[in-house]
Amino acid sequence: MTSKIIKIGQISDLHIGESEEFVQGIDVRANFLFALNSSSMQNLDLLVLSGDLANEDAEPGAYQFIADTIKDYPVPVCIIPGNHDRIDVMQKYYNLEVTDGKCYYSFDIQGRRIFFIDSACGEVSREQLDWLEREVPKADGEVLLFMHHPPCFCNHRFMDLRYHLKNMVEVQQVLSKFKNLNHIFCGHYHHEFEVKMGNQYVHAAPSTQMQIDPNTPYFSMKSSAPGWMTIDWGEDFVQADVHF
Repeated sequence: MTSKIIKIGQISDLHIGESEEFVQGIDVRANFLFALNSSSMQNLDLLVLSGDLANEDAEPGAYQFIADTIKDYPVPVCIIPGNHDRIDVMQKYYNLEVTDGKCYYSFDIQGRRIFFIDSACGEVSREQLDWLEREVPKADGEVLLFMHHPPCFCNHRFMDLRYHLKNMVEVQQVLSKFKNLNHIFCGHYHHEFEVKMGNQYVHAAPSTQMQIDPNTPYFSMKSSAPGWMTIDWGEDFVQADVHF
């Protein structure tokens, strides 16, 4: 009997504004809808929105628009905050699992487990790392992890220099302990990357807002085309594909 392949869609860094007005000259709402309704995002088992749903500072209109869009979505939707989001505002629009002001939790799907942690403040709290150390080893078989910030440098000259995860070394030390965690998914960098971190792979999804040129140490928009990721999770493989 062949185990089912679980298909996950990941959309990150939407940067939706308060109103329908363009953000930095980009129709970010149309970009989000384009990704969500693309042929590659059909027949999902799970949708993940991995942070920076709002553009700058937790605009309520952004959260309302996204909530209205996904309210009848046919599969579960898991959400984590990014550095432009605020949990206290998000909780008015989404049913989030929040502990001591941080949004972290695990989600079981078809006998497998996915972990979600909160790096919205620019680091991962010690409480979350302790929770991972308790819970990840309990899981049967391979697990996946989603977080907003990459837990390593990604050779993005602008983002690595200015907006990297603050306690990266501490996070890496904890994640390296988990033999059943081989794939970590994130966003934040507005560009797609796959980076080997020890024995683990870090997959950074592109943004539906815009892509930032990774080859310059200053901000330079590479493209306003929306990007997103799909993940096929089989019994003995994980395949991540980027789409534009």
